Amino acid sequence: MKEDKNQFDKSEKTPGWLKTIQLNSWEAELLISALVLYALFQIPDYLDKTALQYFDRGSRMHGLFGLLEKAIKLLSFGYILHILVRGIWVASVGLSYVFPKGVDQDALKFKGNFKKELSTSGSLVKMVLRLEELSSIIYGISFIFFGTLVGFGTLIFSFIFFFEFILPYMNQNPYFAVPAAFFMLFYFLLCIIVFIDFLTNGLFRRKEWSADWFYYVAFFFRIVTLSFLYRRSLLVLISNTKGWKSYLIPFIVIGVTGGFVRLNNTISDNKRYNYYQTGASGDYNSANYENTRNENDYLATTIQSDIINGNALKVFLKDLGSFGGIYQFEGKKIDKTKWDLLPSDSISQYFSKRLIVSIDDQVIENIKWFKTQHPKNYEFGFTTFIDLSDFEGGPHFFKIGVDTTDMNSTSKSIVEKENYSLQTISNIYFIYDKP
Repeated sequence: MKEDKNQFDKSEKTPGWLKTIQLNSWEAELLISALVLYALFQIPDYLDKTALQYFDRGSRMHGLFGLLEKAIKLLSFGYILHILVRGIWVASVGLSYVFPKGVDQDALKFKGNFKKELSTSGSLVKMVLRLEELSSIIYGISFIFFGTLVGFGTLIFSFIFFFEFILPYMNQNPYFAVPAAFFMLFYFLLCIIVFIDFLTNGLFRRKEWSADWFYYVAFFFRIVTLSFLYRRSLLVLISNTKGWKSYLIPFIVIGVTGGFVRLNNTISDNKRYNYYQTGASGDYNSANYENTRNENDYLATTIQSDIINGNALKVFLKDLGSFGGIYQFEGKKIDKTKWDLLPSDSISQYFSKRLIVSIDDQVIENIKWFKTQHPKNYEFGFTTFIDLSDFEGGPHFFKIGVDTTDMNSTSKSIVEKENYSLQTISNIYFIYDKP
């Protein structure tokens, strides 16, 4: 083994020990994929809770955490696909051992195109080899996709870091304002240049006039985007793809990562849509009760239980992101930052105009809302307590809806886009066990 390593250092030929590892790499791939996949399933929920615990929903940092969650889910999907292909590969290896000749075409007696298809599909051994190549490629490409999405996130973080932490400090000193603006413009232009180089498989790295100065730019962005972790794998893939197909690889990488993010958002939207559809129909939904909901259930509005034993109904209303477009106080639209600074009295005054809260058909007036955070999901929202002592015991429906009567056309369109109505924010069934 030692001689082989020394020979590899001198001649750069593939030594026998490395060939053995390459042939048996599937064992390590399956083991690592299974272990990593188990860990990856735990990370997104942890990141989501951490983001909600320390950053406001809708903030730049919260969005960055969301992008990292999607990158981890993309890597998990790649590992799942790899395990599936490896499973087919293992099954094919077993069949090739028991039946080395593969498909017995004479026994099947297929005719026409079916017979032609069997004759051109190749032997079982070739299928095993193709699956071997495919599974290894999937394993490597999964990390490329993951790294690209994470790199995009770290690049965004560099802008967030500047705008959230550096720029406010510079704005306090007028001498730094102009240099800061020029710096950000220069940095943005460099980002565009690096992106063009990525799409063209190294345009600026192949030219004599740009290779020297662009090396330092590329080196800096390798660190900023963490591309040094997967750059070599991407170059191996590009350099071993022939002709014009190699130029499609960057677009495929961007398309897959962007498409996965879009698909993930669509799934989240469907989860929210199904929740509100259930609410609109008045169906029982365990996600509405703190004592029955699961951590992964959609969170909009909750009460403490489906059976209320005391005289107080404790309500949690999530600070829905859609409200950001209809924040209006005293006839004026206010941004999210100013909204967060409003005291509870002002929030209650706003909600009294925007929300209709009722039990059955009786509207509840003069509700006091408190800004709070959900104790388990860490979602920002509001809590109130409703006195039930004047209601009779038995089944009731608690409802919260958006009143669009005095909204302008823009605000109404936002509400309608989210399918909110007088009942779709919450329509919660409960039984009042009156003391």
